[in-house]
Amino acid sequence: MGVWFLYVLSIKHGLKYDLISNFSMKISFFLVSLLSLVILGIASSAYAEEYVINIPNGASDENAPYFWSEKSTGVTSGEIIIFNGDSVTWKNADTAFHTITSVTQSGEEDDLFDSGFFTAGKSYTRQFDDFGDFYYYCSLHPWMNGVVHVVSNTGSVKSIDKIASGLSSDGLGFQVKYILDTTLVNAVHVNPDEKTLTFTISGSSETDQITLVLPEELIENPNSIWIDGEMVTSFQKETTSSGTKLVIPIDSTSREIKIMGSHVIPEFGFLAISILSISIMSMLFLTRSKLSMFR
Repeated sequence: MGVWFLYVLSIKHGLKYDLISNFSMKISFFLVSLLSLVILGIASSAYAEEYVINIPNGASDENAPYFWSEKSTGVTSGEIIIFNGDSVTWKNADTAFHTITSVTQSGEEDDLFDSGFFTAGKSYTRQFDDFGDFYYYCSLHPWMNGVVHVVSNTGSVKSIDKIASGLSSDGLGFQVKYILDTTLVNAVHVNPDEKTLTFTISGSSETDQITLVLPEELIENPNSIWIDGEMVTSFQKETTSSGTKLVIPIDSTSREIKIMGSHVIPEFGFLAISILSISIMSMLFLTRSKLSMFR
């Protein structure tokens, strides 16, 4: 009898231990899963960026010099390129009410997002998780419009400055923005005769595309592209307020990108013409001076 009692007692304790052990394992699994989600959330938020576009004082006036001012770059077009998961905050530094209202590319409201009216000192923030181009405007002042380009994280947004600086009207040249996981060589070959721009990739890329935004004043209607001498036809093209956006497929061995348009800034730009004009006027003045000496 005593042996049987001890046997039953051991079974009961064993069952109790198994129940406690199973319960502890479930709790541990739940806590580990919860901790993993928290860590992933912190990691994803750590890599997300917030961009700020200011609405300057006087933007409600249709004749204002500009209606937007990106805080980090000073770009006034209202156009910005971000990655999915990033946020854009519009801050109202004007005295008037404004809205940030989503529209289609042709300008019709599409109800994707709408800030409602917000006044001076207030702001509106929108996180963009989906890829694509998100157009917006102020419903109170329709001339205030812009676009948020949400692209995959194929590299950071970089730029090449002072392209064709000796040919532009201000002598400062043009800026070309691009997205790539490596860099482009700063020297860009401009060939007005061929109507081409040639970019060089400085290193090996692990992505399958490069995005370029080309100012219209630098090259009009870019319509043909060659990668290392081979013509590419499967590129994407879109006209934006900042210029023509091209998404060009590449691979790890791609090095030279040649782009042809219907017109490239002429070889003799404003600066060169100005110097030539001054030279001609100086020669004419000296000639007249010499002739007047013989009268």
